[in-house]
Amino acid sequence: MKSPSFLTTRLPALMLVPALYMGQQVLAQTIDCLTTPSDPSCVSFELPAETITANLNGLCTQMPYMPGCSLYKSCQGASKTDQWCTPFSVLADICAVDMPNMSDCKNYVALCSASSNQTVSRPAICTTAPMISSFPTTKNASALVIDICTEMDMTGCERCPKPASGAYAAECDTLGTYAILCKAMPDMSQCATWKSMCSATSNTSSSLGFQSSEYCAAGVGSSDMNPPSMRMYFHLGFSDYVLFEKWVPRSLSQYVGTWFALFFLTLFFQAIQTYHNGIEIQWAEELSLQSDGVSKSDPTVPLPSLGKGSRPSPILLQWVHIWRQPWTLREVRQNVVRAVLTFIETTLGYALMLVTMTFNVPLFFAVILGLTVGSVVFSRQRSMAMVKSTASSGGTGCAGCG
Repeated sequence: MKSPSFLTTRLPALMLVPALYMGQQVLAQTIDCLTTPSDPSCVSFELPAETITANLNGLCTQMPYMPGCSLYKSCQGASKTDQWCTPFSVLADICAVDMPNMSDCKNYVALCSASSNQTVSRPAICTTAPMISSFPTTKNASALVIDICTEMDMTGCERCPKPASGAYAAECDTLGTYAILCKAMPDMSQCATWKSMCSATSNTSSSLGFQSSEYCAAGVGSSDMNPPSMRMYFHLGFSDYVLFEKWVPRSLSQYVGTWFALFFLTLFFQAIQTYHNGIEIQWAEELSLQSDGVSKSDPTVPLPSLGKGSRPSPILLQWVHIWRQPWTLREVRQNVVRAVLTFIETTLGYALMLVTMTFNVPLFFAVILGLTVGSVVFSRQRSMAMVKSTASSGGTGCAGCG
């Protein structure tokens, strides 16, 4: 019969536990964490997902060209799960420093704005999903892009036309454009902010994994986000412009194909050069035989005098005499062929020179090896042309001199 007395003595204490728990719940529900975020009960408070989404949509509808909105669009388009794509972190990128006074930032500012008293606690979400370190503001990103593109018209500058005078910022994807320009030429002074933002030593960038994003890491993201770096020194690697904007090998197979294309292009250049030299010697030989040793620039032709006591150089007068002669149909045909061959030869020569100026070591040696192999492949043809030239000039080395 002790049971009833036991229940009677223990019942008030047992009933007190749920009562206290219910009291804490009611207290937490009555506290507005947006008004008093430093309250200990707000440490685990988070904005509802629909509120964050509504705030981001409102901000990016008003100013879609903000750097934070570029991130938001990128994260939405690819359904990314990276830490830097956390909606609250993206909201921090916009509201922490860039646009804290916009109406859709008031929730973030209320929760996480910097306090003069640094010891005041804030909800944990403010530190677990912070803004990216050194993330540029809208005005700063626009100014950096305009400054780079004014100094050097690079690939990517066409994405952001210069804003009208008095405009707040360029109305384009300034963050993406800034990343493209700095990936191509990271040592430009304007890219210091990009380097800091993408630094692996930055606490927030490292914790958010932003340094491995398409805005920082080479080879990540679309080809538009990874232009070849402009390296003015000998280097290895696939990604380099080869004569045209769209000719950028990005894989081993594309690179090998590019190497052989340049090698055979160099051989073709050697073939054109050899053929041009040979046909010029043949034409000179035919002219020598046709005129029976009498040149059009006949030295017996009286040279006109340009004044008393003055006599111009005979060679110049010979040139004038030759130019005054009407062209035969045969010469017209020869000159057309000569012009075409000179055009092709010169174009190929300068194109191959530009390839070597990429400073890409394998591509450089594709051209050098092509010239080397070509000198051997066409050696007999060149020797034969030289023999003909010597024979037609009577051993003097001057074809058609008579």
